[in-house]
Amino acid sequence: MKYLSNRRALLLAATFALASPVFAQATASCDPTGSVSGVVGKAQFSMARAIQAVQSNATPLRDLQETIRLLIDDKTDNTPARNYLLGEAYVLLLTQPGIKPITTRGAIGLTTNPTGALDLFASTDSAFRAFEATKPDCASLVREWRQQKPWLTTLNDAIGALNAGKLDSAEYLANRALLLDTHAPYAYSVLASVASQRKNSAAAMEFWKKALDAAGTDTSYTDVKVKTMFDIANAASNRYEAATGAEKKALAKEAVSAWQEYLAVATSDYLISDAIDRLSLLYTAAGDTASIPKLYAGLIANPSKYGELSLLHAGVVATRANRAADAAKLFESTIALNAYSRDALNNLAASYIQLHDYAKAFPLINRLIAIDPSNPDNVLLYAFAYQGMYKGTKDKKAQKVYSDSLMYYNSRSENMKVKVTITEFTRGDTETVLGGTIENIAATPKSYTLSVEFVDKAGSVIGSQDVPVGPVAPKSTQKFKVTIPKGGVYGFRYKPFN
Repeated sequence: MKYLSNRRALLLAATFALASPVFAQATASCDPTGSVSGVVGKAQFSMARAIQAVQSNATPLRDLQETIRLLIDDKTDNTPARNYLLGEAYVLLLTQPGIKPITTRGAIGLTTNPTGALDLFASTDSAFRAFEATKPDCASLVREWRQQKPWLTTLNDAIGALNAGKLDSAEYLANRALLLDTHAPYAYSVLASVASQRKNSAAAMEFWKKALDAAGTDTSYTDVKVKTMFDIANAASNRYEAATGAEKKALAKEAVSAWQEYLAVATSDYLISDAIDRLSLLYTAAGDTASIPKLYAGLIANPSKYGELSLLHAGVVATRANRAADAAKLFESTIALNAYSRDALNNLAASYIQLHDYAKAFPLINRLIAIDPSNPDNVLLYAFAYQGMYKGTKDKKAQKVYSDSLMYYNSRSENMKVKVTITEFTRGDTETVLGGTIENIAATPKSYTLSVEFVDKAGSVIGSQDVPVGPVAPKSTQKFKVTIPKGGVYGFRYKPFN
């Protein structure tokens, strides 16, 4: 069954906006210019006027050109101040209308060698690098200047090109963004996605590692860090799936390690549930099924930390590992979050039956059939429960009651003339979709009307729809899909067919 929304492509789709430059401020440990005089003093005065012009929405172009003219060819004795002011001027110049990042000296007002080429991004980087080499305490100040509007615009353009499938443009623009700033992880993430789409695994891994290094422990980069770790794990799974022979087992172990690291930082319920599914299969492929309980141990210990889907999928993993007691705990936690989860009700009832806790199973089967009444498999759960009770007693009278009940529910299941199977329950913020099939078990063609109600967390109906299906030929199935333009849905129920 498919839940929530379709799996996201997980391309870096974030954008960053800055309406106007936010000017960096010197700190107590960093005085970028100190006491200046002469040419540098004049340049600093022109730069101050340019900043004031920007802040008052006036045109700073003439003062910026004057600042650059005074400093670009004049190698003064105050080299750090000269480089800092040049970097500032280049950044603000790049925000002005009509200024191209790659231009000529004459285009920005320089009279010496006016036809000479000038890359303003490279010049900005060169000036700030030289300044930082002599003033390492000013690194944070320089970073604020590097991450102004020119960098943001270029990075957003790179992300836009990536999402549009324009890989060459995305690569070029990401590398241009890195000229201005190498401390943020975003450009590396773009380059990793480009390399991955080009099937260049080695290059992709190199850029993913650079993205993680750049993100470090900075919580403002949590989004790209989590995305990058997902991409690394996903790539490891792809390598495992493409391998053959002995290599496949070794690559399964590598993928296990990558998914474990991702799972430790993941926050999305949907993606955590996906990681749980993948890890369970990889543990088996790596020959380490004994570690599967470790996969969901944290969910059992602290279920409030996790979402409905994570708990549900972990329960399924525990069931497949033949750990019914663990599965029951996980499904109980799922139902505590969503009392109308059809799959949690079904799986928890089955777990209780396996644990011989029939008193708990029957109420769950009742609730399951109240929401999904025309599925013979649900009715058969009663038969399984009575079968277990029959085997668990030597009391002949009790055995007779249980045997009769078993036969009754088995016959009721076998004689149902229609079977509804739910294959999709997609719950979005603004839309909910229920899909599945109706099987006509009867001997003649039938048409059906599926009457569905959608409920919120409290069980109140927030939408309904009648869907005609058919005619359905004998012993055949036909698909159906019900869509309502509402979110906030927790469950569904439909009226039984007679």
